[in-house]
Amino acid sequence: MTLDAAVADLAPRLLRYCTARTRDAAAAEEIAQETLTALIRHWHRQGAPSCPEAFVFAIARRRAWRVTAARRLRAPLDLLAGHADERPNPETQMVARRECERTLREIGRLPRRDREALWLVAAADLPSEQAAAALGITTTAFRMRLSRARQRLSARLGRQDGQASSANRAVDDTL
Repeated sequence: MTLDAAVADLAPRLLRYCTARTRDAAAAEEIAQETLTALIRHWHRQGAPSCPEAFVFAIARRRAWRVTAARRLRAPLDLLAGHADERPNPETQMVARRECERTLREIGRLPRRDREALWLVAAADLPSEQAAAALGITTTAFRMRLSRARQRLSARLGRQDGQASSANRAVDDTL
C-alpha cells in the first residue's frame, strides 16, 4: 500500500470518527488533518507503520480526548463570560435528529471503553483486528468489549422506549 492510497482510504473514516467523538466538525477536521500529518511524517522518516489504521486511530483517539476534555473545562468559563454554545439543542431539531441525539447521549453514558469500541467500529469503520490494535488489546478482548457495549447500548435504548411507553399509557389513562 502506498502512502497516497493509505491517506485516501483513511481520511473519510478518520473524519467520521473524529466528528463522532467531538461532535464538532471544525475540531474533527483539525484532528484528522493533524493525525494524517503525523502518519505522513512517520511514513517518510521511519517507513510505513505495520498497521496504518491502528496508528492513525490511536493518535486520533488521544487527540479527540484532549479536545473534548479542554471543551468541558472551558464550558463553565464560556457560560460565565456570555459565550454560550450556539449549537441548537435537541428540542428544536427534527424528529430524526432527536433520535440521533438520544442515541449519541446514551453512547456517551456508556463506560469509556464501550464508547471507544463502538466509535472505532461504527464511525471509523475499522475491522475488529485493527480496532483492537488501536486500543492495544487482543482481538478477542476487543470483540467481547464490542459485544458487551452493543448489549449495554441496546438495553439503555430499549429501557427508555419502555419508559416512554409507560408514560404514554399513563397519559392515555388520565384522558
